Amino acid sequence: MKITIPELEVENITNGETVHQKCLLLTGQCNNHGQSDEFISIEVTDIFGQASPVQNWPIASGKWKALLMLNSGNNKIRVKLNQSGTISKAYELEITYQPLLQLPPLHLAILVAKDSPLLVDCPPAKRGAISTTHSSLDGAITKFRMAAYMWQALTAEDLRLKGLGRRCFRLDEEWGIDTTTCSSLQTDPGSRAYAGTAAKVHIVRSDKTLAQLRDASVAQQNPHGHRRDDLHKFFEQALKAHGAPFTASERPVVAGLILDSHYSIDQDLILGHAALGCHKPDGISLGVFGSHTTYSWPRFLEEIPACLLDQTPTGSSVGNDNGECGTMRGACFVGQGAFLHEVGHAFGADHTTGIMARGYSKDWSKNFVAHQSDSNDAKWALEDALRFKLQPHFKLPADLLFSPNDQDSAVQIGVQLKNGDTLLEVSCQFGIAQIAFKRPTGENIQAAHFRSPFETDACAIRKADFDGKSFCVSYHDLEAQFDRTEEIAVFALGMNGKKRVCNNIWKLLADLPSIRIPGYDMLLGKKSVKSDGLNSDTDQQYHRWATLLKRKQSDGSFDHANAIDLRVGCTMDGAVVHYDSGVHVNCGPVSRHGRPHTFGGHASEKRSIPHDAAIAKVEINRVDSGWGSLNGIRMTLDNGSQWGELNSHGKKGVEVLQPADDERIVGFYGKSEKHSGFTYEFGIITAKKGEELPDICYQMAELQNTDDQVGVHSSRPALTISNPL
Repeated sequence: MKITIPELEVENITNGETVHQKCLLLTGQCNNHGQSDEFISIEVTDIFGQASPVQNWPIASGKWKALLMLNSGNNKIRVKLNQSGTISKAYELEITYQPLLQLPPLHLAILVAKDSPLLVDCPPAKRGAISTTHSSLDGAITKFRMAAYMWQALTAEDLRLKGLGRRCFRLDEEWGIDTTTCSSLQTDPGSRAYAGTAAKVHIVRSDKTLAQLRDASVAQQNPHGHRRDDLHKFFEQALKAHGAPFTASERPVVAGLILDSHYSIDQDLILGHAALGCHKPDGISLGVFGSHTTYSWPRFLEEIPACLLDQTPTGSSVGNDNGECGTMRGACFVGQGAFLHEVGHAFGADHTTGIMARGYSKDWSKNFVAHQSDSNDAKWALEDALRFKLQPHFKLPADLLFSPNDQDSAVQIGVQLKNGDTLLEVSCQFGIAQIAFKRPTGENIQAAHFRSPFETDACAIRKADFDGKSFCVSYHDLEAQFDRTEEIAVFALGMNGKKRVCNNIWKLLADLPSIRIPGYDMLLGKKSVKSDGLNSDTDQQYHRWATLLKRKQSDGSFDHANAIDLRVGCTMDGAVVHYDSGVHVNCGPVSRHGRPHTFGGHASEKRSIPHDAAIAKVEINRVDSGWGSLNGIRMTLDNGSQWGELNSHGKKGVEVLQPADDERIVGFYGKSEKHSGFTYEFGIITAKKGEELPDICYQMAELQNTDDQVGVHSSRPALTISNPL
């Protein structure tokens, strides 16, 4: 809702709205004249009539942004436009700040060595008249506190724009001097420093010395360091020794600043620094970062625009982290942004996009000061935002209660037959947030954002109504939209942050009992034997494969199968089809661990196939011999030739696959376990005798063997420590 006066518009909040974070981002537009001395001024008055200092924020192309610090209760906000000394009529906006103190906070902690000098790196350009302004422990505390409030405002606005409500973490606060405005630094004896609630910054003493923290072997950016995760361990150990609130039973989430980081000119290395984050649902979740860029961070609101726009070179006395800290603003972007990246890991985010993919290094300032460009990659990925939504730190009063089973429900992508129509179905019991169709290059073809009201539903191929939990589209519509010989991926994201990716929607058709040839009145038959150990509930553990007994070559000629190698040992490893050209295709995984997959099998047997011969039948032993997979295979040609090993005593457990009298075998299909490569399903593909396969068959995904196409991702990743730098 826009709040309008002749000169001003406030765009992102409603008069009388209740918010739950202390630091609030306002955005709006104004009728500016492009003059350099134009700016927005904002004043906040709390319920007791106590006004905060007036804050001034720049304008860019008629747009403005501003950060406000609210007090509990009702806050009156006065916004004015200043143009060449002319001040517009103030627009008054009332916002209620209601802190949710029953929710767990994000804790802020600074780690110091037991013999620390309590100083941080600071280039000459930042020292000014008072050398300790930016390099003292007090300076680090004020900068850290301000950065955390900036993170809070960014997160709340970003999640609001994603349709998830104005939600974010709260900060653990205490009564004291409020350093978020410069009034706390007043030196006039007659003035009173502004007291209030402010984010608490814990000073945590390490049992490690300065030399131990600055040991090159634990410096994370040292390519020769052999203990580059140790600084994270040192910090976690110090938190545990410190005690409450950093006990595992309280499951705290902590942003940890390492005070004693230092750039060594001699070694050209930032010592005592690590960019590491780890989420532990049952312990201390900690994201750490060094203090080596804090000289560039703002101490209070009044400094934010200047720090984010400062192009002053940092010089050679401080570290140029990742080659992106050559200016003061660049150092601020990387320092504050990369630190939030690690806090994202502590909240359970993975390496996705936006902030979790270094989007902050160029766009960080766009979250806080107006720019001409609206593009901004310093945002949370939607899947991370959805994961945050399920954390207790991000709750809103209107949230519904969900069971853990609902929250953990997986996203499913599959194919089904309904009323004679073949449908691609995407479903998630917790709800679907996003579906996108993509080419292998990552290019979005069609996208549907079902839970983001600010985005347009651009999916033009919907057929069935979307009920929030299930989405279906007809394969006839897909074939009209896309080429069947082109790989088309579908990406699906659940409202719980879980996702699933199918790299080729056509390959899912292999699950159907027959194969329809697009553009032809032809069906290929399918028959298979499945192992008792095949678990349909965990389909992602299997590689789905298929191969035809003829291949179409680039010159238009056909490459015929001339031999089949049946690979059997203690169990059925797989099979290999060999062609006249010398090419061979696995009936099983294409590769494992980044290398071409080869089958084992001490009882394997290979047999040539004359061009005038046909495979009459395939026998499969499905009795589990302890491996869970099929146990053996034997093939018979129509000339009576027979080969293979069934691993069967008598006929027990042996099933026979053979075509109908008017059919012939044209290929094989099945499923193999990804880790072992063993065969869990083996089947035959049949066509009518005398009926030639159309050329498109030799390009259809469900008749090819390529690397598996479905990936699944959990909303609660395993414990990981990651390095974005």
